Amino acid sequence: MNKTIKTILLGLIAWIIPFLLSFFIWDVKANAPSVSAAWFYALMSLAGAIGFLIAAYYQFKDVRKDAVKEGWTTGIIWYVELVLLDLIFLVGLFGMALPDYYHLLISYLTPLILCVTIGYVKK
Repeated sequence: MNKTIKTILLGLIAWIIPFLLSFFIWDVKANAPSVSAAWFYALMSLAGAIGFLIAAYYQFKDVRKDAVKEGWTTGIIWYVELVLLDLIFLVGLFGMALPDYYHLLISYLTPLILCVTIGYVKK
């Protein structure tokens, strides 16, 4: 499989796990979490970490050389992918207000930072 396609598909896994979980804890009628906001964000963080770990394992398990470059490339691709998928689904499809979306731009820096860190550790 093409390396770029693999990276994009693994980024999709990192995104889809918390997205799917949100269907179980989001009250569509109230347009709010069915649990407290604190629990919602905690569960989303946990699901995001699980999704990231699965994707990162398969992305980096066979990396032997150029690990730092791989970390930067993967981190940037996943950052852009996560931002675009949330823009399409949360803002476009589900009507989230754009100002309510902005905090995710910072939240999604975490996978980028972790990918770069994994690259340096593997080096």
